[in-house]
Amino acid sequence: MKRFAPVLIAAAVLAGCNSENKITIRGTFNEPMEGTVYLDRSEVERATMVDSAVIKKGKFKFTAEVTGPEFYQVRFANSEFVGLLVMPGENISIEFGKSPLAMNYTLQGSPGSEDIRLLDRQLLVTKTRLDSVRDIYSELSDEELAVRGPELEQAFVNIVDVQRMFNIKFILENMSSMSAIQALYQRLDENTYVLYQPRDLQYLKIVSDSLSVKYPVSRHVRALKENVTTELNRMYIDRVASLASQLPETRLAPELPDVNGIMQSVTAMKGKYVLVSFWSTTEQECMNELALLKTIYEAYHRKGLEIFQVSLDPDEERWKNIVRFEEIPWISVREQDPENPVYSRLMNITRLPSSLLYDPEGNIINTNLTGRNLSIRMDQLFNK
Repeated sequence: MKRFAPVLIAAAVLAGCNSENKITIRGTFNEPMEGTVYLDRSEVERATMVDSAVIKKGKFKFTAEVTGPEFYQVRFANSEFVGLLVMPGENISIEFGKSPLAMNYTLQGSPGSEDIRLLDRQLLVTKTRLDSVRDIYSELSDEELAVRGPELEQAFVNIVDVQRMFNIKFILENMSSMSAIQALYQRLDENTYVLYQPRDLQYLKIVSDSLSVKYPVSRHVRALKENVTTELNRMYIDRVASLASQLPETRLAPELPDVNGIMQSVTAMKGKYVLVSFWSTTEQECMNELALLKTIYEAYHRKGLEIFQVSLDPDEERWKNIVRFEEIPWISVREQDPENPVYSRLMNITRLPSSLLYDPEGNIINTNLTGRNLSIRMDQLFNK
């Protein structure tokens, strides 16, 4: 999944390194340390190693030439790294404490790099908290989950939201600094951006407009502007492309309102095969899939198939009208907050249409069944 731009720490470098604007990076370790340290320059979509240094007597040193703000990272052999945002003429001192080094260091001589340190540290704290919630969740029995599951799911969402608000506050306070780019593109994991909500696109545009005035020739700023344009066209699709699978999906039982406001749950259908279908009336592919679902339901409902359809429509009235107009015979519900679709995220739904198939015991036995693959699977189950 492409999200805004596939950048973890990083940014574009201003073209050219032939000026006399030298920077110096010195590192000191408080704990015994040996080996090689690497200096990487962050490009738009990758990092390029530009230098290396052997640690001698607990110290190392790099020098480089820059013509404007650039992103670097000091990387160690164990893949740990420290991100830097440097400016011409800076003399940067980094002091490392105990492992993990990325969590335990201080620096002087580079305000931009201090901003990066603040952002990276906060993100590491958030990742640790999310891991703790996942660990607790995965160790619960079914009986314990019935009591504590909703609480843990909400705790997970709250942790993500706190990180998101932290980044937004940072962006609004530093929108004319290249460090805002770091806050825009931070990820919780490979597929999950901190700024995952569709309305977060406004912050990309704010930063893009501000940096375009201050750094008009920056390759990175140009890439950001192109990214904003692309994302304006992708905003709806990316609504459901947020967190990857974070909690055991086989235990999740959404309870959501139908067109009459009655709360419905998959658990009420236990004992049958249940196809949980995720869709939106605004997506033509979903409307095409609706015709197939009607055919499948008519063919297999009497043989034990139920459909539980979950909508991510932003317009509740439009969804209700289409459900009634199409005379949909199965249970059709809607995420209560489509811009923050909790159950869709926890079930790892990253595209529409998409689906999960439960067996009569309540176990998920198939995912991403659509189109021809869905027809084949239904035939295998009910015509064997």
